[in-house]
Amino acid sequence: MSAIEAGARAPENLWRQEIRATLALAWPMVLTNLGQTAMTATDVMMMGRLGPDTLASGALGANLYFMPLIFGLGLMLATSPMIATELGRRRYSVRDLRRTVRQGLWLAILISIPIWLVLWHGEGILLAMGQEPALAHQAGIYLRWLEWAVLPFYFYIVLRSFISALERPGWALVIVFVAVACNAFFNWVFMFGNLGVPSMGIAGSGLATSLSSTLMFIGLAAVVMLEKKFRRYRLFGRFWRSDWPRFK
Repeated sequence: MSAIEAGARAPENLWRQEIRATLALAWPMVLTNLGQTAMTATDVMMMGRLGPDTLASGALGANLYFMPLIFGLGLMLATSPMIATELGRRRYSVRDLRRTVRQGLWLAILISIPIWLVLWHGEGILLAMGQEPALAHQAGIYLRWLEWAVLPFYFYIVLRSFISALERPGWALVIVFVAVACNAFFNWVFMFGNLGVPSMGIAGSGLATSLSSTLMFIGLAAVVMLEKKFRRYRLFGRFWRSDWPRFK
């Protein structure tokens, strides 16, 4: 092969390598998002077994829940390019990367507080929007249990951004599908009153999702503390120390 032919093939090989690397990172993240959607679908399917009124109340509550959740999620996703930027620096500091992740966790707490307040008053908001009182009341009950899923979900998003930046997105995929199975099990227990637990109805679905989101965060936190590639960053070291200029 001549030097000219080798030079012509070099860019082509480089593109193939880049595409292969991108797909290796992308497919677990795509399936992770599908898994999170599957959790919501599981809630809806199991609510339907409680009757049309419960399903309608759950749909109202879910719509109100997702509006502030998605707004906050847009802010939380800002941590992903910031983490990637830190890793992309020629002489990036482990301490600087840890601070960026830590501030993402602090941001999650601050964003969750107003969302909690909104969802706690979900019944009143739905009544002000002209919804039927009976449906609004049930939706409000659902939201008061569901709102506690917000913070662990945001924590999970920050840690997912971290492990994805370090090219280990498969962990998030495994954890989210385990969470889907746990969510279905928790719905079965709390919504319908199995294993000796009193039936909670629609409130049980909110509790199930909150518990599943908490397990997602705990699972990913365990990964970043135990996996050798992540452990050296000590993400939860000196968690109380803030570094807000990073988000200016």
